[in-house]
Parts: sequence; structure tokens; C-alpha cells
Amino acid sequence: MAHRAGTQDDRRQIVEDGLQDRLADARDDAPTPVPGEQAIHPAVSRALEALERSNVQWCLLRGESDLASPEGDVDLLVARGHMPRLRDALAPLGYVPLRAWGRGPHRFFVAHDEASARWVKLDVVTQLAYGRHQEVQTAAAAGCLARRRYVGGLALLSPGDAFWALLLHCMLDREAFSAAHRRRLLELAGEADCDIELADIAEAAFAGDGGAATVLDLVRAGDWTALTTIAKDGRANWAKGRRLEMRLRVLVNRALRRAANVLPSGRR
Repeated sequence: MAHRAGTQDDRRQIVEDGLQDRLADARDDAPTPVPGEQAIHPAVSRALEALERSNVQWCLLRGESDLASPEGDVDLLVARGHMPRLRDALAPLGYVPLRAWGRGPHRFFVAHDEASARWVKLDVVTQLAYGRHQEVQTAAAAGCLARRRYVGGLALLSPGDAFWALLLHCMLDREAFSAAHRRRLLELAGEADCDIELADIAEAAFAGDGGAATVLDLVRAGDWTALTTIAKDGRANWAKGRRLEMRLRVLVNRALRRAANVLPSGRR
């Protein structure tokens, strides 16, 4: 988009008037690059370098193959206490925050890159939460950040964490597996096991269908039909014993999302 924004308020207004919808879904069919050979869009590269300079503890959640031309969100996990550092690091680069009411731990930052005449959007979380309303909350973020690895200048989840994070995203958020996600899960499955925090979430969510070990075996077998069927019961299984808590979380986040769409963009 060749529009040139002026002040920070102008940029935020433009984005909240419709650009979020155009940036909503990342391209699923891009090929997975060889580790160390990822091409990164300059606006994304500048943001990640700024986080490093500011000593922000961060890692990419998924989508390293999309960074050269990110038409969807760039998904980042950041240490909970490092969000102020992140905001300060991104502000000089033209990244402005978007309203994120009802999106659980998600915080969005967007910038317009004049050189490529496009918008770049960062989706930053401090907690790994799943479900359409982030109702399945986990305490896995600290462990994932502690095990992160640097590959080709990118901080990435360890292969085991990357496997379970992507599998839970596909099964609990989307109940579907894109072609790119299938390829990536097959690549990661060889190094995955059931001894980390995110595997415990899978164990609870899919207990009625064999738990974490079964879904891991199904990925290795490439049985996406069976996995999609199991995914449909995942949130209900997780809710057992915590139904009131989850129901309240869904209702609150749903109401906040509606309010965000109704209230003027100037109100925060």
C-alpha cells in the first residue's frame, strides 16, 4: 500500500480503520528455508536487532520462512517483564501499538516501511495461550525462552518446543493443518518428545484420544484427518475441572473484542 502516514496518531488511525484485516493471515504455502539462510524483510530485521540491543528476551514462535515478505503477523514470544523495553526499542523505528482488547496476552505493533511501501505487523505475546479466545492458558513461556536457539541470527524455539507450540496452534486455535504447517510439523516431529511443558497441555487436551504420545505418533504418520478429528474435542477436554474459569475467560474476551470494534479508535 503506497499510503504515507504522518504522525503516530495518523498511522494508528489508518491501521485501525482497516489494515488489520488485510494483515490477518500469514501465507501458509511458502517453502521452509534451510536453517541459517532465512531472508528477512528490512523492517523486521531492524525491529529484531533493536530488541537485541535493548536486551529483550525474545524468540520467533513460527513462520521463519515468511520473514522475507511478511504479509501476515510476525509472531514473537517475549519475556513478561520485558514489554516496556520492547515498546521503547520499537518506537524509534515507527512501530505503533494497536488496540488488543480481548486478545489475551497478544499485543500488536505495526509500522509502515516506505522503501517497500508496505505495512509490517508484529504479534507479541508474553504467555502461550490457545483457543479462539485464548482460553487455554499455559505457564510454558519461561521454559521456552530459556531453551531458545539462535539460528542464522534468529532466536527460535527449540525443536521440541516448536513442535508442540505449532501443533497446539493448529489443533486448538484453528482445528486445521495448512500444507506449510504439515511440512514443518513433520520436520520437527523427529526431535519432539513428551517431557516438556507444552506436551503436558497436549496430554490434558487430548487425553480422551490417547494424549500427547498418540498425537505425536499421528503427526509422524502424517494422519492429518485423525488429528483434525481429535482437535475438535481438545478445548472441551481441557475445560474439564475448570469449566467456569474458561467460560468466564471466553465471555470477557468476547465482550472486549466487541467493545474494541465499537468504540472510537482514540479511546484506549
